[in-house]
Parts: sequence; C-alpha cells; structure tokens
Amino acid sequence: MAKISNYQNFEEKRRKFLSFVRNLSNKTFNLEEWEKLKKEVYYCKPLNVDVIVDDTTLREGLQMAELTTPTPTDMCKIACLLRDIGVERIEVITYTKSDQEAIKMMHDEGLGDMLAGWCRANKNDVDLALKLDFKQVGISHPVSYIHLEKWHDEKLEKIVENIVSSVEYAVNHGLTVFFHGEDSTRADWDFEKNIVNAVAEAGASVYRICDTVGIGVSDPEAPLPSGIPAKVRKLKEETSIPYLEIHAHDDLGNAVENTMAAIRAASGLYDKFYVSTTFLGIGDRAGNAETEKIIMNCYMHHNIKKWNLSLLRYTANYIATALNYYLPLNKAIVGDAAFQHESGIHLHGIKILPITYEVFPPELVGQKRRIIIGRRSGKHGIQMKIEEKLGKPVDENDPRLLNLIQIIREKYSNEGRRFAFTEDEFNELLKRVGFLA
Repeated sequence: MAKISNYQNFEEKRRKFLSFVRNLSNKTFNLEEWEKLKKEVYYCKPLNVDVIVDDTTLREGLQMAELTTPTPTDMCKIACLLRDIGVERIEVITYTKSDQEAIKMMHDEGLGDMLAGWCRANKNDVDLALKLDFKQVGISHPVSYIHLEKWHDEKLEKIVENIVSSVEYAVNHGLTVFFHGEDSTRADWDFEKNIVNAVAEAGASVYRICDTVGIGVSDPEAPLPSGIPAKVRKLKEETSIPYLEIHAHDDLGNAVENTMAAIRAASGLYDKFYVSTTFLGIGDRAGNAETEKIIMNCYMHHNIKKWNLSLLRYTANYIATALNYYLPLNKAIVGDAAFQHESGIHLHGIKILPITYEVFPPELVGQKRRIIIGRRSGKHGIQMKIEEKLGKPVDENDPRLLNLIQIIREKYSNEGRRFAFTEDEFNELLKRVGFLA
C-alpha cells in the first residue's frame, strides 16, 4: 500500500480557505465581495500596457455571410452599447446609403471622436471618410505575396508607392491613420518591414497585424511570419511605427489565444496596444476574436477593470437579434447555457458553493443562473428549482418534494421522455404536488 502523508496541514489550510470563500459567496450578487473572492481564488498578472478595444463588429462583423443587414437605427444602437461598455474605438463600414445614415446618427449621439472609417488604399475612400466627418481611418492593403497576386501585373514598387500616397493624403487632411497589413502572418518579413517603415514615415500612427486566415501562432518562440509575439517584438525593434494592433481571425479556433498572446507580448514594449475584435466573433468565414472574451480574459487574468461588464449579455442579445444571428447556447460568457445547470452533480456543487462550477457570478456580465430540470437532475436540483420558483427554502424531506422527484423519475424511466421540462411544464407539476395553487 502506498504511503499516506500526514494531511493535517492540508486539512487546516483547506478549511481556512473554504471558510473565507463561503463567507464571500452570498446568494445576492455583491461586486465588492466578488472582487475579494476573485483576488483570493484566481491568479492575476498585471500588465504594463493599456489595452484599447477597437471593436469592428460594424465593419468586419457585417461582412459575415448570410447575416441580415441591420437598420441604421440598430447600427447606431450597437455603437452606443459598445461605447457604454467602454470600447474606445469603433470601426465602421461606409459605402452604402444605409451605412452613411447610421454614421450620421452616431455623430448625433456624440460618438464622432471614437468612430473610424475603413478605407482601401485610394484617395476616393479617404475623401468619403472626410465627407462623413471621420477623424480617423484605417487604410487596409495586403502585405503578403499571396494576397498581392490580385495585382499580378503591378510592380511592388508601384504598389508600395500607392499605399504611401494614400496614407500621406489622409494624414495631410488631418486624419489619424491606422494601416492594416492584410495577411501579415504570411508576409515576407523584410518586405513587410519596408512597408511599415514607409507608412510610419508617411504619418501612420498604428500598424494592424492582420492574421487574415487565422494561421498565427501564440507561442513566444514561434518564428516569423506566423509567430504573433515574435511579430510584435520585431515591429518594435525594426520599425518606427508608434503603435500596434492585432486583428485575429478564427479559422483554426485560435483568435482569442493569439489576441491575448499579442497583448502579453506588447506589455512593457508599448504604453498602449490596440485589439481589433468583433462582438460574438462574427466576421468573415469563422469570424474573429470575440470582444466579450478579450474583455473578460483581460479582467480575469490581468485584473483590468475599465469596462462595464454588466452590459455584455444584453449587447450580445441585441446584436444577435438585429443581425438575425443564431447565438449558440454554449457561447462562452453570453450564451443562454453559459450558466445553465441540469446535472445533479453540478447542481449539488452550485448549491454548496456557486464557484464550484461558475468561474464568476452570472450577474457580473448581465446573466443569471438557470436551473434546468431534465433526465440528469437529482434531488438537489429539483429542490433548488422549487426554491427558485417559490422564493423560499424547501425542506429536503417535504413530502411534496419527494412526490415530485418520483413523478419526474417516472417521466424519464417509464414514459420515455428525452428532453428537459419547460418552465410551464414544471409549474404544472408544482401545482400537481401542491407547491402552487
């Protein structure tokens, strides 16, 4: 038999820790007590960089295939919600009459300083941005040989001259310019570096690393061109561009990971770093890094508290409705099932200590806990559901509870039921056993 250590010290440590956690785990959400609990339970590493969220839901997000085009009113409402969350830059598309009507409404709402128009590298797009009264623009152009194949017969020198000319034109007309290096993670570094230094000299303020097909690698040791941390370091060492941004696609499911890797690589190198994200990750093909996930990762892992987290769920629902987007049940943070519990084992844990299966309180992000009664719900879950309905405790030996448990077991064991009970169905059962009149 293996030797068993003396666990007395662990026992004392465990009880002290759990006593502290229980005292801060109130049934009613209290932000101050949650912050104390978070500090005790989770490790947070401070960052030496200001993370600036540059939400592009109203540009990149609207390019997602098969979404419904939102009305100008909806676009303006989404922009206002992003502002209220604390997003500091909002990138919008400008080309249609509907886009332009929405932009005017956003200006009327006082959003002008934070709006950024998306432009191709030509003066006509810049002129349109000026006409729409933008103060900043993003000028986007490929920097990889693969993407430059679209201009097969054009000499590289001529292509770069056009890029620089467009940036100079925008800067000379008073615009703050972000230059977007499309397909940066497949670009020849020496060529890309040449472009970055050229646009920096022309007056661009920010270079956007675009991981256009999601091939970026978060490993700090991964080499160029796909190594995201390496790209951040090299841009600092070998170019004169003042600031950087990351725009990560999710083709391999790594957009959030790569965005966070870029943030961490920028810490200590830059005083601020921009992250280009979309709410719910909507965007071309598999989409982008989710705004809500980046915000919550920065909050949970790095203790950044400058965003209004309580609006995340509402904003997700509003965007999903406005764009006719199916919000997946199990979408992290904002999905319907993110705080749903059916399993008896899970519900037992939630009843004793919510943090057992909830990484943070649902109320923090505008959510609420949902107890689902189904095949895997045991006595604890059914009891909790009744207490939720009645708003008061129920004795575990209450004969009505025991009767209800038996009825539910019969439904699944003998009647072949395969799906969870709806709220109305559960209410009818409560009436049947005498909990409700």
